[in-house]
Amino acid sequence: MIFHYARVSTNDQNLSRQIQEVKCDRLYCDKQSGKNVNREQLQAMLSNIREGDEITCLSMDRLSRSLADLIKLVEEITAKGAKITFQKENMTFTPNKKDPFQNLMLSMLGAINQFYRENLLEIQREGIRCAKLAGKYAKERKKKLSSEQVKEIKDKMKLRETNVSALAREFGVSRCLLYQLAKN
Repeated sequence: MIFHYARVSTNDQNLSRQIQEVKCDRLYCDKQSGKNVNREQLQAMLSNIREGDEITCLSMDRLSRSLADLIKLVEEITAKGAKITFQKENMTFTPNKKDPFQNLMLSMLGAINQFYRENLLEIQREGIRCAKLAGKYAKERKKKLSSEQVKEIKDKMKLRETNVSALAREFGVSRCLLYQLAKN
């Protein structure tokens, strides 16, 4: 069986570049950070792996941003008798085959991915610190809609006065937000 794993860091990001033209039997997608392995779809994939399976992933950083976790995941997958291919790096790890050069590349590229993540977090913290000093940092985003607008939207949606797309355009928000408001 061929599995494909894709991951983006936030719900706002799109998985399409990672899954286009992918031929697989099962697709596992997470929308959360790769800082650790506590991801629902990753864990589901790992529990479904059997001997002879193949896992594909666009790149190593999609599987993990932690070097230690990346190495453990590759070892766990191959120990189960499956192989894993990282398409961007053009590297495949197979059971019972130790390739010192590939292990070196896995370690080096994994370390670079971890450094990149840690560096981004440091830059983000520095930016927040500077914004706070300038009095321009607010932890919460300003709400796009007032409580009156929310009530108006809910009333219109209940009465079905207009379609959701028209409402979204009228208030300058996404349809997704409108559906979330309707649930609450």
